Order: sequence, then C-alpha cells, then structure tokens
Amino acid sequence: MNTKLIHPILLALSMLLLLSACTSAGTASNPPLLTQANVASTPTYALATPYATQPAAGICATFDSNTVTITINVDVPDPRCAKVRSDQSLTIVNATLSTIQVSIGSFSSSILPGADYSIKVPFGEYLAPGVHVISVTPYFGAELWLEGN
Repeated sequence: MNTKLIHPILLALSMLLLLSACTSAGTASNPPLLTQANVASTPTYALATPYATQPAAGICATFDSNTVTITINVDVPDPRCAKVRSDQSLTIVNATLSTIQVSIGSFSSSILPGADYSIKVPFGEYLAPGVHVISVTPYFGAELWLEGN
C-alpha cells in the first residue's frame, strides 16, 4: 500500500477523534438545566372505587387520632369496620403467626407475624368516598368507610 496516502488518513481520523472528545467533554461538565420536567413532585394516586356506600358491619369504630390502626387476627380483624376521615392514615398490624399479604387502593405489602405496615398517605388522597375493604390473604380484612367530604 501507499504509505503517503495512509499517513494523511490516519492524521485526519486522529484529529476527528480528538475534536469529538473535546466536544463531549465540554458538554458533560455542564449541569442540566432545572426544568419543570425534572423537578420532583408529590405523587398523585388514582382514587380507588368503593364497593359499597354503606358498610356491611352494623357498627364501625371511629378514631380520634390521625392514624387508624387495624389489627389482623386469625379469625376477625379488630375492628371489623372503621369510619375514617379523609385526613387520617392507616396502620395494619399482623397479629397472626404467618406472613400476610395486604392491599388497599394502590398500596400493597407483605407483613411478617407481629409486624405492622403504615401508609402515611391520607385516605382522601387514594380512596374515593364509600366503603373499601382491606384485602388480606389468607385471612379476613376490615372495612374502611370514608364518608364524602
């Protein structure tokens, strides 16, 4: 091969590589602009649809505190029904001897025996007004009655 042709080609390729490295190095050091698209925001949840407007249980417990605590037992949850406010949140306690699976709205978790699971989001942000059931496998869940605002 002709060495007179190879040297200029290699020199041109080397220059191109060097220029592209400088260009990408210059852009990498510039921090991204803060835009609305990359600003962290508060998550929003789709409101879960209630299965009823009135609870099946005759009496529903009320809670004065900001947290409603439901204890899952082998036989019946305590309480079976809770009347909740839109500003309250939920803690579920596993009082059984096995791991349980729980879900309500868009939240779900496995809870070990003797442990609890707290949803720090207020009911009004993920439940529509009405009666909702905490789904518990393999036991029974409680009803949560969120009255309209």
